[in-house]
Formats: sequence, C-alpha cells, structure tokens
Amino acid sequence: MQTACRQSGLRVRRAFTMLEVLVVIVIAGILMAISFPKLHNLMVHQRMARAASAAQSSLESAFAIAGRNRRPIRISWSSSAMQLDVTDRAGTTYYRRTGLGQSPYGLTASNVTFSQSPIEVYPNGLANSPLTITFNLGTDSTHVVMSRAGMVKIQ
Repeated sequence: MQTACRQSGLRVRRAFTMLEVLVVIVIAGILMAISFPKLHNLMVHQRMARAASAAQSSLESAFAIAGRNRRPIRISWSSSAMQLDVTDRAGTTYYRRTGLGQSPYGLTASNVTFSQSPIEVYPNGLANSPLTITFNLGTDSTHVVMSRAGMVKIQ
C-alpha cells in the first residue's frame, strides 16, 4: 500500500500536526486549572487529618504510659518548637515527642491551638483537666478532644 501511495503522489503521514498538539495541550491545561483547587483542598485536609491522628495517638499513649509506669505523666505543648511532648512529671524523661511543624504536616504555630498546657495524667487513668487541640488551615478545622477519663476522639 505504501508503494501505491508513493506512486500516486500522496505522502504517508507519520507525525502529529502542530494544531493537534496544541489542542491536546490546551485541553490538558483547562483540566488542570479546573482540578487544581480541589486537589489542593484535598491535600490540606489530608495533612490536618494526619496531624490530628498523630496527636490522638500521643494522647492515648500518655494514659497507657501513666498506667504502666504507675507515675504521673505530663502532656505539654511547645508552640515555638511545634512539638507535643509526653514526659514524666519533672520533664526530664521523654516518652514521646510528636512534631507537628512545617516539615511533616505544613502547620505553623498559628494553625495549632491547645486549650491548656501542660496537663497531668495520673496512674489511676484520670487527667487533671480535659484538653482540646484545634488544627486550623484556611476554612478547614479539626479538633482532637480528650476527656479527663482518657477518651480521645477526632471531631
């Protein structure tokens, strides 16, 4: 068939025209422009969910550590270091450090609010007060709520 086309003066087309490539690029650009805001919001929501899950895990472990060691445990928040610390009462032994800063979750000190810090967890399974941690990024906010009895949930 190729030889017949060449003999009759027709050329065999082996590439895309510039118009076809341009149309594909324009369509791809429009689709990206439409989906980018949704993708960004999804990524922000996922970062907050991961940060809330890490904080929940640290708070739950504080109650387990207090019961296991039969000593009071302190939960404290350092906004300058963006770190949630689970330590002994004196603050000399660190049992758990959870960094909520820029690197893993993209949070700043203005994005994380603690209702109270420090909080003591006693070996009998009670804390001296409830705690609410608020993660706020743009219009989204997530709350990690800890009761005095050690129930921790994400809202």
